[in-house]
Amino acid sequence: MIRLHRLQATRVALLSCLLGLWLLPAHGQSPERLKSVLAESGSRNAAVEAGRRASSFCANCHGVDGNSKLSEVPNLAAQNPIYLLNQVNKFYTGERKDQWMEPAIRLLNENERLNMVAYYSSMRVVPASSGPANETGREIYHRVCTRCHGEQALGSERFPRLAGQQRTYLITSLTRYRDRTGTRMEPEMLAMTAALKDAEIKALADYLSALR
Repeated sequence: MIRLHRLQATRVALLSCLLGLWLLPAHGQSPERLKSVLAESGSRNAAVEAGRRASSFCANCHGVDGNSKLSEVPNLAAQNPIYLLNQVNKFYTGERKDQWMEPAIRLLNENERLNMVAYYSSMRVVPASSGPANETGREIYHRVCTRCHGEQALGSERFPRLAGQQRTYLITSLTRYRDRTGTRMEPEMLAMTAALKDAEIKALADYLSALR
């Protein structure tokens, strides 16, 4: 009898696990949903407004309009929406690690995450630096980075926009890729940053943070 109860309990636990997996949000469908929402002005405007409300707690670090208040925190304004949604979902599932972002993102349901992305991607980015273009950084960027991030550093669905990004955030991210000390290990970035010296990383960050 005891064995029978244990077997039944095991079956219930397994069924609960399977149901739980089945009920998890289908993140693979989220980009297509977002594209559909952004394709029509009415649904896009509604999503942007809902996203403005959903993202209110993000303003403490990323700024009300997605232009960060802190140099070490990235701008989200004008980021490619599909790229941004994929990163948000990675924080939600734990695939991407951060002690602040993971618990914050898990407070949002799938619709709120989608709307938040619609909001931030519609904002205008304010370049983090206002000085003249760093010519050394420009040369490095066009030699190393344009194949993925584009001639104007606007990014794509797979690669982030870098134009106007926060300088300290860029330096930290590039250094972590070069030294292989971060939690993200994209092969392209590991290869492209491997030979960069500290001075070249700073020049690159100077160029990109001022790029309009």
